[in-house]
Amino acid sequence: MHIDAKDLVADLRSQDLRITEPRRRVCEVIAARHGEHLSAVAIYDIVQSGSQSHIDRATVYRTLDALEDAGSIRHSHIGHGPTVYHLSNESHHQHLVCERCGNTVAVGKSQLGPFLDAIAEQTGFHVDVDHFALGGLCRECSDAAPADSSTSDVGQ
Repeated sequence: MHIDAKDLVADLRSQDLRITEPRRRVCEVIAARHGEHLSAVAIYDIVQSGSQSHIDRATVYRTLDALEDAGSIRHSHIGHGPTVYHLSNESHHQHLVCERCGNTVAVGKSQLGPFLDAIAEQTGFHVDVDHFALGGLCRECSDAAPADSSTSDVGQ
């Protein structure tokens, strides 16, 4: 099921928020780009570029917070960049980020299941992987890496 802008607006209304044109535009951008991971600044830029009047950045941040509180969107930290947002109805996935070229790959959380289960069994710690990306080297960068390098020192 694809969430559209009307659904996001309804989620804002359910929190007793007034539906302004800037809030409506934020919802439209998120819904239209449902497959993308957008930063608040990117959303602001898109909303601002399609608007005849000035839109306050704080409105974008408050709208994102309200949508996240409503469970409509989730945020993630991918690499060293800004927080990004995506619709919560997208399949649960983990981000793998190449620390050399910046390429991002999404893998289903089910692929991490055995790893996460082993951590929980051994330590009693239940890892929440929703908010952070795992870093390393993509296939192309690994293949191009010198023979004596390893990914164990990436990011150190």
